[in-house]
Amino acid sequence: MELVIPLCGPWGGFDDATIIVRESSALVVGRTGSEFDERAVGVEEVESVARSYMALYDWLAGKVAKVLGVEYSPAGGGLAKWLRAHVAFIDVAGVRWAKIVDGLGPFTVRRYVKKVYLPYIGHSLTLTYVAYPYPDALVVAENKGRTMAIGSVWVEWGGVKVASAGLRTLPGALLLAQGAPELTPQLGELKKVMEEFVTRFASISACR
Repeated sequence: MELVIPLCGPWGGFDDATIIVRESSALVVGRTGSEFDERAVGVEEVESVARSYMALYDWLAGKVAKVLGVEYSPAGGGLAKWLRAHVAFIDVAGVRWAKIVDGLGPFTVRRYVKKVYLPYIGHSLTLTYVAYPYPDALVVAENKGRTMAIGSVWVEWGGVKVASAGLRTLPGALLLAQGAPELTPQLGELKKVMEEFVTRFASISACR
């Protein structure tokens, strides 16, 4: 469980800094001169810079919740509490999505996508793969189940599998939305949500 924020600029004495927030700790990674280094910092030290990205994920969760028919309410009380609540939402949304994908029966997907974005990997919130998506990548999925989805969806880039998610998870749904939005109405809507999410990220980030 973590929130990864690439700042693509200087912060806290680092050039090209990336902030990694976990439940009770934070880490800053970046370049200092010609070398890479890292430093542990307090969660409260990075909370102000993380706020706009927290709001971005709140927007994403709210839109996903609407598409899937569940609820999302941003948690107050600081970054650590917010992160726990958002991770809990990933599971809630996954349960709802699982019921949808279970009804599809067996299917196979294999499609090239110009840019593949990964806002979630498991229970991690990974803006690194929004700032730096996989270009000209292959989204592949295989569902072997007839009454319950069995399988995964993954990304191949340069002939190598670089990321994967279970079909019955929210990260899997967002990957599938980019590779096969026609499978369900919800995936079509999630594709639109992802496109807007990327646009909103670009408006607040120095990453290009």
